[in-house]
Amino acid sequence: MDMRLLGLLVGATALLASCSRVCDVEKGGGESEAGIVPGSAEDFAANVPNKVYFEFDSSRVTSSASKRVESQAAWLKTYPATSVSVEGHTDIRGTAEYNLALGTARANSTAKALRKHGVEESRITVTSYGKERVADEGTSEEAHARNRRTETIVSH
Repeated sequence: MDMRLLGLLVGATALLASCSRVCDVEKGGGESEAGIVPGSAEDFAANVPNKVYFEFDSSRVTSSASKRVESQAAWLKTYPATSVSVEGHTDIRGTAEYNLALGTARANSTAKALRKHGVEESRITVTSYGKERVADEGTSEEAHARNRRTETIVSH
């Protein structure tokens, strides 16, 4: 066999092997150097701000919160086989019933914003925990602000 042809074959084989690894990662099939599988819940958690914060007694996604939703939507569009659950939360003030309803409204607002940015409705579920799963047990205004949120969780 001609040595030039053999060299071309070896080079082409090496190129295909490296492309296979890169292509798998781009499609969400391989692992990153940190051991995180692209398109996984771990990838989302490591690379996307999953919390959207709300003002007191409000379910409106503010312009600053909208940037977080845009990041979530961009990631979800990259991995179209992935679904999410949007969980609505409130601070501890108010009745359980009121806070469940407010948490639902917040989750629905976040889901609506995701849909506005191109994420299919079938990929999003919403739930409310009201004041049952606080992020900060404190009673300061800062603690309340950390609890007024939605969390977007990858559910596959």
